[in-house]
Amino acid sequence: MIQLLSARGEAGRVDFRVLGALEVWADGERLLLPGARRQRVLAALLLAPNSVVALSRLVEMTWDEEPPATAIKQLQNSVSALRERLGDIDQRLILTEEPGYRICVGKERLDSLRFAAGVADSRRHAAEGRLDRAVGVIRPALSLWRGPALDGVGTAALTRSAARLDEQRLSALELCVRWRLELGEHHEVVDDLADLVHDHPLREGLHAQLMAALDRCGRRAEALHVFHRLRTCLSEELGVGPGADIQRLHEQILRGEPRPRRDNRARAVGALPAPRSRWAVGSPVPRQLPQTIRDFTGRADHLAALDALLPPASGQAVVISALDGSGGVGKTTLAVHWAHRVQDQFPDGTLHTNLRGYGPGKPASPDEVLDDFLVALGVHPAAVPAGTGARSGLFRTLAAGRRMLIVLDNANSAEQVRPLLPGAPGCMVLVTSRDSLTGLVVTEAAHRLTLDVLSPDEALSLVVGIIGPIRAQAEPAAVENLIRLCARLPLALRIAAGRAAAYEHVSVADIVAELAEEDSKLDALSWGQDPYAAVRNVLEWSYEQLTAPQAYLFRRLGLHPGPDISTPAAAALARLPPREARQLLNALADAHLIEPVAHGRYRFHDLLRAYAEELACGHDTEDERHRALDAVLTWYSHTAHTADRQLYPTCTRLVADPAEPAHPHPVADRDHAWAWFTAERANLVAALHHAVDRTMDRYALHLVDALGFLVLMGGWEERIDTATAGLHAAQRSGQTEHEANVLLARGEALAHLQHPDAEPDLTRASALAQEAGNIHIQIAARTELGKLLRRQTRFAEALHHFDEVRVLSRGFDTGRWEAVAEGNIAELHADLGDHQQAIDHGTRSASLRHRLGDTDGEACALSAIARGWQGIGDHDTAIIHCRRAIALGRASLGSHDETLAWPLAVLATSLDRLGHVNEAIACWQEAAAIYTDRGLDADAATMHDHIRTADPVHTEPHPVSGIANNRLIR
Repeated sequence: MIQLLSARGEAGRVDFRVLGALEVWADGERLLLPGARRQRVLAALLLAPNSVVALSRLVEMTWDEEPPATAIKQLQNSVSALRERLGDIDQRLILTEEPGYRICVGKERLDSLRFAAGVADSRRHAAEGRLDRAVGVIRPALSLWRGPALDGVGTAALTRSAARLDEQRLSALELCVRWRLELGEHHEVVDDLADLVHDHPLREGLHAQLMAALDRCGRRAEALHVFHRLRTCLSEELGVGPGADIQRLHEQILRGEPRPRRDNRARAVGALPAPRSRWAVGSPVPRQLPQTIRDFTGRADHLAALDALLPPASGQAVVISALDGSGGVGKTTLAVHWAHRVQDQFPDGTLHTNLRGYGPGKPASPDEVLDDFLVALGVHPAAVPAGTGARSGLFRTLAAGRRMLIVLDNANSAEQVRPLLPGAPGCMVLVTSRDSLTGLVVTEAAHRLTLDVLSPDEALSLVVGIIGPIRAQAEPAAVENLIRLCARLPLALRIAAGRAAAYEHVSVADIVAELAEEDSKLDALSWGQDPYAAVRNVLEWSYEQLTAPQAYLFRRLGLHPGPDISTPAAAALARLPPREARQLLNALADAHLIEPVAHGRYRFHDLLRAYAEELACGHDTEDERHRALDAVLTWYSHTAHTADRQLYPTCTRLVADPAEPAHPHPVADRDHAWAWFTAERANLVAALHHAVDRTMDRYALHLVDALGFLVLMGGWEERIDTATAGLHAAQRSGQTEHEANVLLARGEALAHLQHPDAEPDLTRASALAQEAGNIHIQIAARTELGKLLRRQTRFAEALHHFDEVRVLSRGFDTGRWEAVAEGNIAELHADLGDHQQAIDHGTRSASLRHRLGDTDGEACALSAIARGWQGIGDHDTAIIHCRRAIALGRASLGSHDETLAWPLAVLATSLDRLGHVNEAIACWQEAAAIYTDRGLDADAATMHDHIRTADPVHTEPHPVSGIANNRLIR
């Protein structure tokens, strides 16, 4: 259950409404959401409830015009503001998940989910012949609508997405009317239908229903007038005439033919029975679906999506759904399972064919498939005409007026599918393919559904269903590893679990051991001689469809060390221009050999990665593979250094100078640098380890030198891990300066986490830097030593290091290190109670920082000055300095424990002393949340201690300068 803290601090329930204007309700009261951007972000998340919405998609749905360079940062700020407004302190409502965010909301808390559930339930009742119950369920679902979906939220992308909900409402309305007409309620629906026709003057289905209702009410002239009005409107607006179904209904009303009430198998309201064809030979209704599997698992979202596409009986067009996904992901299984579920809603038959687009043998030709379909529909084999055009035309003639489901499995292109499409409304076509079939989406208005690997829970259910719950409970860790090593790919899971189930002496752990061997992983995922039961074969059929340049890039991607890859990185890896690489990546994504995860970013699932790497080792020489790695590591090293200089413009700590790649990646400013590091964080860490493991020490040292951003992001453990790996490379290289630099990086992170090994690392770094003559590393190492000793209350030793740093840093570099030294000395004097000294040194530090444009450092210096004024007892002045520090800290990209949490804590102390305890508590709470987020549990505990000992009731507040303007601490 979603909870919200009210103004009284009580927990409440939150409901979201998108079927109309965007609304959020808490305990019966509407909660206002200020700011159009926040509303758009929330609306975008609620349009895809419980699914990850990529940052690139959120950008598209938030800005109509060209998004600003800081769009990602602004989105992150908007999400933080939404979490605060919705009381989502523990981030259980809006989750951060690569490559964006996911809102977790149950169907009882979101009106669109309640609506969809109601429609699905009503369809089930109708399929079982309980039309009165179906109407009773769908009408409350329709009553949830208050107006157009997300009315007034804005942006073209949001409007397009919301329009899909509006279309679902219209389809549901047509269903409801259809069922009420079948129940004989034609008098009751006339007025509602007249209003709907007025609001949707081009929707033929609604006009047909109104005509049928009026005719049944004995209002024949009005029914004919509805048709004439529609014909005039279509001609004037679109230059077309009414469709065949409604024309037949018009003719029937003109002739005065009786309108029998439909049974549950009837077609569109007002549609005539299909005419008997002169080609027919009286064959039975075709039911060509292959057998469905017994243990179908999961895919509830996709089943619901397909259910939502079922054409209403009065549909205006053929409904085409293109189900795409990678080989072995379960497209055929899903399509056949769903088709069995709904084929009773298609009384005129179910056609099925395997187009053999991927696999052994030659792909099926349209002529071959049309021959089979025509015979199934009653055409004598001798009467099948020659030529694709003639066959396709006859097929469309026979399909007209029928309600059929047509499943075209394993297509390889839109061209293979087009001749097999019926032309008249009432039919539904479900196409499966490894290709995205963009041509069908563009030219035939196909609805595209993409199938991914199973969710963890679905994968577990599948494996347990195959091996049995007893064996699964006996080897839970092995089952978990089997699911991981099979990348949750259904085909791989079925093969691996099936092998364990087939032989009692083979344990799940035995299968896992085979899968864990990288050289034989794909060998373990094959069974017998069946080519369809071997993952390598299934993947190979996709690879064989690629052009030579596409295949080359696919193999190169198998060499990439990280979890995903950007277009520029792929271009570097393949030694291609970025524009050419982008086109090839899009082709691979269309073939589902890689998966887009954000704009310009792609990833493999693990089995495809293993297959690509296997191909690279088999097709390309060792020298070619080494050159590819050399190119991509050069690109990562150079770009990381470029971004680091933007992130730390006043710092000159870098000791490496990587070569420039063939196509350097521009990093325009600090925001771009932060966004690039955020996106590439996992890849940079993986690239460093990859370089160390392969003794490519030059690249390892280049990379470790540019990973300071991990500190800003709170990645202290990662910083320790990467520095430890880099230390091996530095020691192998024999370069003292690099060894000192890596020890400094590790020592700084260890010190921050108060680890006892920090002091030896920093001491050794200082000594090596002195030996190498690197003043910069000497200063940085002794600074960190001083800060470590200060935390240990070894004040005299700490002051000695800070004074030495101040001497070394005068006239050195940009003056930044002198500012750092002055700030550290100020903090230490504040600890010792030398308040004026703290103010003086802090003021010098703040002045230097301000001159350099070092806003993070200036925030820290202002906090030190505030502590000095606190010690003197001038809390008003302390508060002024804290507010200035907090303003700078909120604009900071990272290190919020120092630039924001600390000034908040200092501010809270002064507010508390002046009696403004509630505001002090708010500051301590925010500081505690920042410390917790950064993994600084001891500091967070200190904040909570202050909160527990504060007394908001019995303290009389004193006036405080600027206390009315407390927006900075909210």
